[in-house]
Amino acid sequence: MGSCFGGLVSIVVVLVLLGFGGISCVLGDSPVFACDAGKNRDVGSFRFCDASLDIEERVRDFVGRLTLVEKVGFLTSRSKAVDRLGVPSYEWWSEALHGVSNVGPGTRFSSLVPGATSFPMPILSAASFNTSLWRKMGK
Repeated sequence: MGSCFGGLVSIVVVLVLLGFGGISCVLGDSPVFACDAGKNRDVGSFRFCDASLDIEERVRDFVGRLTLVEKVGFLTSRSKAVDRLGVPSYEWWSEALHGVSNVGPGTRFSSLVPGATSFPMPILSAASFNTSLWRKMGK
């Protein structure tokens, strides 16, 4: 069960960084994306940036490239950039239970993200053991 839970946590982290675009908390009209080859040529060679690959393979590649300090850093609401992987800094402020919002500190991304989506409580989602639900929430 521990490895299953760890896998879900890894998938959620990657979906936040890749699925939501690794959006920086900078106010502007152009969010920053983790796999933007226009800003960082090196990301083109990273398997986690290859959208044609299976998500589990992308997660393994991304998490495998992170140092322990970087992994721990993603557990806080203010994450430093991982420039060598093209991941910008971000501030997410809350657990995103109600999706991406524009209230409170650290949740202002850009004018491209004007609203929020409400998700079930994490404990309820986890109790369902429904991995397709987690995938849909990540998209």
